[in-house]
Amino acid sequence: MSRRKIPGRDALIEALKGLDGNMAAAARRFHVSRTTVWQYVNEDQELRELVDELSESFKDVAEQTLFNAIREGNIIATIFYLKTKARDRGYSERLELIPLSRRDIEVEIGPTSLNTTDPTAAIDTDTTPVALLEQ
Repeated sequence: MSRRKIPGRDALIEALKGLDGNMAAAARRFHVSRTTVWQYVNEDQELRELVDELSESFKDVAEQTLFNAIREGNIIATIFYLKTKARDRGYSERLELIPLSRRDIEVEIGPTSLNTTDPTAAIDTDTTPVALLEQ
């Protein structure tokens, strides 16, 4: 990108509003780098707040689109929603450990000692060392 300047604050505000707060798209519109727009916005509290508000509004649009897709029976949208918002009901592909108190948690998987000096022995056999998880 060239080292051109942003035409002005008002032009940037209008561009950001028209682009839902997308600073990269605004940079392309003005033929400047994303860094130039980012610096310009972050030096102006009102612009920063505008970008944040526009981004939040666009998230609302995306959420509503997702909800509409679920209502229309889109299975992919439904699975996505359940995996991200219904983990408390068991819709997750990973196990999440949530501690009940602020203590160290000790988890023992297999034997607690290895009878070898080979550090890869735990990988090659069914023996796995004890893991200490800190919070």
